[in-house]
Amino acid sequence: MTDSQATQTQNKTQLKGETYTLLLSIIEAHFPIFAFFTVAALGALHAYFYSLVVAAVFLVFWFVIRGRFVELKRTAAYKNLALTSLFITSLFSLIFLALQTTSPSHVAIILFLQVLFSYLFLGRKPGEVLDKNHLIGVVLMTFGAIIILFPNKFTLNLGDGLALLAAIIAPFANLYQKRARSFVSSETILMVRTLIALPFIYLLAFYFESTPSWQMIQTQWLWILLTGGLVFFISKMLWVEALHLLPITKVNALYAFSPLLTILLAYWYLDDVPTWAQILGGVPIVLGSYFITQKQLPIKR
Repeated sequence: MTDSQATQTQNKTQLKGETYTLLLSIIEAHFPIFAFFTVAALGALHAYFYSLVVAAVFLVFWFVIRGRFVELKRTAAYKNLALTSLFITSLFSLIFLALQTTSPSHVAIILFLQVLFSYLFLGRKPGEVLDKNHLIGVVLMTFGAIIILFPNKFTLNLGDGLALLAAIIAPFANLYQKRARSFVSSETILMVRTLIALPFIYLLAFYFESTPSWQMIQTQWLWILLTGGLVFFISKMLWVEALHLLPITKVNALYAFSPLLTILLAYWYLDDVPTWAQILGGVPIVLGSYFITQKQLPIKR
């Protein structure tokens, strides 16, 4: 393969990864809204559990259709699959719990701070280093998120703190998902992590929350279906593939538009009027997204 062909292949891979990330960002922007309704009606852990049940049905069906059974024999993937399941289950449990005491907009924005944590934890790993333009993008977007989160003073309520902990966990979840993807497909990763999470979340919900009636669950069927099918199935398939094609730091940075869209959706669905801090913070986030999507500059030697 010539240098020109290699460059074209790299550009196509980057474009594909960026397209996946932008699509999943639109879907993920709806997640705090969908989850907000189910959390309010069923409780955080029960809302997570029933969303996982829906996702599991879709994932097992897709796994069978795609004929991925042979991948379960790849023992080299087991460690990364187990760690992915641990971090992802913890992350989403924290998100659902956070929505009990803070707004969907704040959860979305705080989760965006995973861009900062990804750079701090992973930014100097091979294949994850950002060049000058990308670093400017990360700084701008992180600055925008800080403006929105802390307009007056640096204090967090319980929900904000739980969401922040989820943002800290996210880079590690993404790292092990990326490693697992080197051995098995997206379908296998998502199905395994979902099936592992189900019994643990059920037990936590059973012991720490009141069990909702079947009638209560039925009233939330639309939000549960959207969360399980659209977010935990389609969006997460795109997410794992994007991580496979792009550096984790860049995937997280491209995700910047998602919290801004969540703010608009919260206004549309919940009459949650955006604050001036949210509007002002959106400017550096958009500017940062421009920088982060620029082509990687060649490394000078």
